[in-house]
Amino acid sequence: MSNQRGKVYVDRAVQGALAKRIVAHWGVFFGLSLLSLFTVEYFLGDATLTVGEHLTQLWSKYAFLVILMLAILPTFVYDTLKLSNRFAGPLVRLRASIHGLAHGDEVVELKFRENDFWRELSEDFNLVAHRVTESKV
Repeated sequence: MSNQRGKVYVDRAVQGALAKRIVAHWGVFFGLSLLSLFTVEYFLGDATLTVGEHLTQLWSKYAFLVILMLAILPTFVYDTLKLSNRFAGPLVRLRASIHGLAHGDEVVELKFRENDFWRELSEDFNLVAHRVTESKV
């Protein structure tokens, strides 16, 4: 079995929740970073400047950082989804096999990929599936 999955997004509920969470955490971090920069600039900078002038100075100093932080967000989400494949993928396959076994279908031996988490689950499932199949005879 290949270690490469064809899809990045295999379990909408789990991976969607993870993607939303990473975006929320990133958003809080980004917002607090901008607030911190503004606070330092406003209270330690030139007191004669207006808020707009402080913002203009901040943009001229930190525009590259802001653009870089915005650009890195899709990479964070993509990497989180790729990592989550290592547990979401096996659980999708395990769920399908359990469903088949529960409905009396013949299930093939379940094997997870080399880099997947919870590889021992497939071994345990295969033992249970074998016992269930043997008890039907």
